[in-house]
Parts: sequence; C-alpha cells; structure tokens
Amino acid sequence: SVFSLSRLSGVICILVLILTVAASQRLFAYERGKCDTAISEVIEDLAKALFHRPMHVTQASLLQYDLYTPLNPQQRQLLHPGDVNMLKRSNFNAKWPVRITIHGWTGKSSACYNAALKDAYLSRGNFNVIIMDWSRQAIDISYVRVSKQLQSIATSLAKFLRFLHDNTGVPYESIYLVGHSAGTHIAGLTGKLLKPPERLGAIIALDPAGLTQLSLGPTERLAPTDALYVESIHTDLKFFGNPTGNQLSQAAFLVNWGRGQTHCPNATATELDFACDHFSAVYYFAESVRRPKLFGALRCSSLKSILSGTCSCKSGNHKTLTCPADAFMGGEPAIPKKGVYYLSTRPKPPFGTADGQVHMQPPIPSRILETSVKRRHI
Repeated sequence: SVFSLSRLSGVICILVLILTVAASQRLFAYERGKCDTAISEVIEDLAKALFHRPMHVTQASLLQYDLYTPLNPQQRQLLHPGDVNMLKRSNFNAKWPVRITIHGWTGKSSACYNAALKDAYLSRGNFNVIIMDWSRQAIDISYVRVSKQLQSIATSLAKFLRFLHDNTGVPYESIYLVGHSAGTHIAGLTGKLLKPPERLGAIIALDPAGLTQLSLGPTERLAPTDALYVESIHTDLKFFGNPTGNQLSQAAFLVNWGRGQTHCPNATATELDFACDHFSAVYYFAESVRRPKLFGALRCSSLKSILSGTCSCKSGNHKTLTCPADAFMGGEPAIPKKGVYYLSTRPKPPFGTADGQVHMQPPIPSRILETSVKRRHI
C-alpha cells in the first residue's frame, strides 16, 4: 500500500541518517580498527572505480579536507573552500602551524599512513592537521589518467590555501605540504601557484613518484623552488619512486641507498607487499616528527655516489664504518639543508637509531617481489 511504502521510505531515511552520523563520528588513529588497512579494500575500490567514474563535475567538488587538532584528535571536522561559517565553527586555530597531507595514487584520507602522520604531528603539540582526500580521482587503475589531473587538483588546493589565509590570517610560511608519491607533485604544483611574497614554509616529499613524472621538467612536477624549503625522502628507486632526487628538492635523503628497505615486506602490515618500499618513507618521516634527531644522515658528494653505493665516511670501508651524522632527516619543524644524503635504518620500529651516527650498510636489492612470490607458495 501507499502507507506501507511511505513508512518504509521513512525507515530508510532514518537508517541513512544514522549511518551518516556514525561515519562522521568515526574515530581515526593509527590503531587497529581505526584506520583502513585491508589490502582487499584497495582492490575493491579500484574495481568500483572502473564502473563509477565521476562525470560532469568540477575537480574542486571531488576534493575533501579533513581537519584534526588537539581538540579533535580522532574525529574529523570537514572544511569546505568558501564556507567561512564552517571554518569559524571548526577548531582551526591560525596561531598553530598548518600541516596538510596529500596521499598518492589509489590512496584515500582514511588510510593508515595518513593516520600515522596525523598522530605524529598531534603528539608534538598544537597543530592544524588537514588531510586532503582526492581519492575520487586517485582510485583509478590508469596512472596516466590520474597524472593528467594533478595540475587541476593543485589549482583547487592553492585556492583552499588562499581561503585559509584570507579568512584566518594564517601565514603561508607556517603551512607545510606533506605529500606521498603523486601527492608530492600536487604539492609542488601548488607551491608554484603561490607567487612571491606568498611562499609555503616547506614541502616534504615522501618517495616522490617516478613513472610518468620522470619525463617532465621542473614546471610540471615537484621542484626545489616550490617552497621556502623542499626536502625529499627516497625509499623505492626500483619501482614507483623517482631517482632524480637532487632535481626535485633542496635536500634529498636516500634511505638504505633508496633500494630494498630492511623491514620489507611488511613491518607495517598496511600496504600491498610490492609497495612496502614505496610507503616506507611515510613511516620514517612520521617517526622523525615525533623524534626530530632520530635519523642521522651522511652528506655525499653527489647523487651518483649514492646510486653507485660508493658514498662513504672520510676513511675506511663504507660497509663497516660508523660515522657522525652531518644532518638529520625530516623532523618538525623542518630544518633547511642542502645536498644529497645517505642513511640506514633498523629492521624494526623504531627505524631510526637516535644516536647521532650513520651506520653504513651495503645496498641490498628490493626483495619485495621475491618475498611476495614465496609467501603465495607457503
């Protein structure tokens, strides 16, 4: 009957409202059950994207900005560019530094690596941590198609930064963009759109993507001049990363020579095995935010000396020597450095040694594919 259908419709509306409220109240942290870790979710999301591509919508409308502060460390507050009332009702505080994380290809805001970064910053004190979600573009099996959208995403992000600045007075210098993979190039393209004297305080590039970006010039990808300071951390030169570190940043850190990471696969148990090296930069950096002098690094004469595994201490055999650190990777706040650096890590968390020394180790090839095959046959 009409009455029954109306009643059923009312029940459905109530259920949808309950689910919507529950989703908005979800607690988000780098803890089991509070962030998305299932490998199957990535595959499922990619499968759905094949049949549900967003059509006839603006890039800006596909983006989402989740705000976390010490006042709401696990429950997001949404910010919408242009919505001043929403911004005023939020816990955003212009007196606190702003750290914006930008995920990469196939990523989304609810992923555990975003939670790890957010928790690291909030463990240090008062920060506005904003996780930019561009998953509706990023979850796409075609990286070429994804890459073509990075510039328009950066344009939207730059407008969002101006919205924050114009309505709160937050200085651009107190804003850092922390990007992973393709997200590093969104960060760089965004930085280019802020013309002097408008300059971002820093861009932290976590294993910048190679792939289609390898053939691009500095105006089309991350470059050393995109912020007052640009630092890159490289952990996967073999598959997804970018080996042109000193062309992307003012200081480039090649962890474990940028090759096989000693804990992979997979100490974090949050990514696909073959992407463990690629995501390692995120977890190393999160550790460095909590403990800024955790990762001592050795400055090398050139990128070539790192790629060839010949960078060494002042004397002796680089395979056995321990030498004093010339600088420290990552950290909060960012300390400007210049040059290319080598450092090694421990095979289990905490990955850094925290002793102010660089422990030289021979380069090892990535073991991810080999180990993944062995696992499937066990």
